[in-house]
Amino acid sequence: MANKQTGLKNQPYTATFSLFLLVLLLACNKGKEVPSASVPADCQQFLDKYFDAWKSKDIATLQAVSFYLSPEDRSLLPEGSLEMWRESKNKLVTENFERVTGKFGDFKGYEVLRAKTTTISPQDQPGANTMGSGTHTDLVCKAKFSKKHDVHVELHLIRQTEGSQYTVAAWNFEAEP
Repeated sequence: MANKQTGLKNQPYTATFSLFLLVLLLACNKGKEVPSASVPADCQQFLDKYFDAWKSKDIATLQAVSFYLSPEDRSLLPEGSLEMWRESKNKLVTENFERVTGKFGDFKGYEVLRAKTTTISPQDQPGANTMGSGTHTDLVCKAKFSKKHDVHVELHLIRQTEGSQYTVAAWNFEAEP
């Protein structure tokens, strides 16, 4: 009988101690980042190449891997205008690089927070006509820059076929609130 009474007397202390441990655990974990999202190896290689170009200020590489023009869209361009399209997209990539580095500073590093991959087959209408067929990967990355340290980078990557290279079809850089 003495054991039951002792156990009952310690019950408030056990509950208080458990609550203290829970609060301590939550306090220790507060502010920690969500673990990096997993991406396929070939996509990770592309991201490393893309962000290495940001770090080394290699605008030519950024221009080469940015913007997607589906074969269907290419066929709709008037003859001779593909080169004009390339020039205007390269100018836009350069302007974006200058705007982002002017606002946030030099690129330091990144981690992938979220990734979602969708495959659109040529038979999927109207998706294939609108977005192009192939593998579409939407990513949210947390990037570090020298001025504004934490920047969310949203990327939409497209890879037309299993063996082809990814292309950055769309991007957005925003400072974390």
